[in-house]
Amino acid sequence: MKKPLLLGGLIVGVGLLAVAQSQTTIGDAPKVKIGSTVAGKGNSPGPSMTATNKGEKSSIGKGGTTVKASAPGSYWTDMVDIDDDGIVEDNQFLWDAQRRVLYTYRQDDFTCANGKAESGSILMGIYAMGNKAGKPAGSGWYVVGLNAGQCGIAAAGTFGCRFDASGNYTECGAVAVNKKTGELDVVVAKK
Repeated sequence: MKKPLLLGGLIVGVGLLAVAQSQTTIGDAPKVKIGSTVAGKGNSPGPSMTATNKGEKSSIGKGGTTVKASAPGSYWTDMVDIDDDGIVEDNQFLWDAQRRVLYTYRQDDFTCANGKAESGSILMGIYAMGNKAGKPAGSGWYVVGLNAGQCGIAAAGTFGCRFDASGNYTECGAVAVNKKTGELDVVVAKK
């Protein structure tokens, strides 16, 4: 049995680290533009007046870009320009009141490290005031699900970044959503 490796405060299996490094180099995660709306959602995580499909759900996303809330939470869809590209997209939202994290999921565009534009699944976690992780409101993380061949990777995987309340990336790499905490585990990181 392989011994776990401590990397940046995270314990990861040596095999997982080797796979992650073979798929992408440090800092090669796809970049998703973090718009000014994101910080605002951290300060006011509820639905707008025009939100639809309001209800309650326990999870949001698809495949590797899925997160389960700590308990069933408020769910809605809303037309929001979350990446400040001038295009209003249909976004799904799930409010985890216990963690004080607003999760959002959408199909949208992102930029590969090589500059190529691609499209796919994007899951984002936005911290609200008083969150259990102790993060500033408006900061958060995102996960992009890549298919084999997208962004030059050999095998499908999930990659993403953490960002501060100003939308600046703080660490990026191969990632996974922690099923117990709803947080992002970064396997390979670079500022």
